[in-house]
Amino acid sequence: MSFGLYSLLALPLWGVQFALYFILRRAGLSRESLAAKCAGSFLAVASAVIAILQQGGNPLGEPVFWFFALCTAADALLELWFVPGMLVFGAAHFCLILWLWGLAPVTGWSLCLWLLAYGAAALLFRRELPKLGKLLVPFCLYPALLGASLALGAVLPFTAGAGYWPLAVGTLCFFVSDMLVAKGELCGLDPKWHKPVMLLYWAALYLISAALWQ
Repeated sequence: MSFGLYSLLALPLWGVQFALYFILRRAGLSRESLAAKCAGSFLAVASAVIAILQQGGNPLGEPVFWFFALCTAADALLELWFVPGMLVFGAAHFCLILWLWGLAPVTGWSLCLWLLAYGAAALLFRRELPKLGKLLVPFCLYPALLGASLALGAVLPFTAGAGYWPLAVGTLCFFVSDMLVAKGELCGLDPKWHKPVMLLYWAALYLISAALWQ
């Protein structure tokens, strides 16, 4: 199966799950909407499994497979228990970092981008950080991991080839999406942001999985 054929099949399914998630959520069916959300994210797990198997690899031995699997698990946790969900997302990004690290040599530009991303997160949460108490450490560690994913992914089109542009954009989408989720959890965001956040998140999963089909 080619990536084009996979996309032709998967993107409509993602669209259906996106619509279904918000329809069920608006109807107050929390369990059903959560299942729809996880089912949408599971499409990225399926993408990883198919792509890795086609290349003769073992999905269970690839950090990127565990990235997608942990993201799907964290989707459920995040709406039930926010901090444990965030920790599972942190573990997912650790797996993504391991995978990205092996795709191309790390350059000084990655360090600069990481510092920029971490500084942007500190600026975004400058009012909330002094009020976090015992949650301060996890809330400081997570942007560090998220920023590292962005920093490693964003430079790949320049160090490993133009085919990595979708992955680079995907890591940026993930960073923006998760920062908005955290901001909403700490101080509340207008509900109108929920759809753009979910669109950015699923776009991130789709675009990052595109790199497996090269």
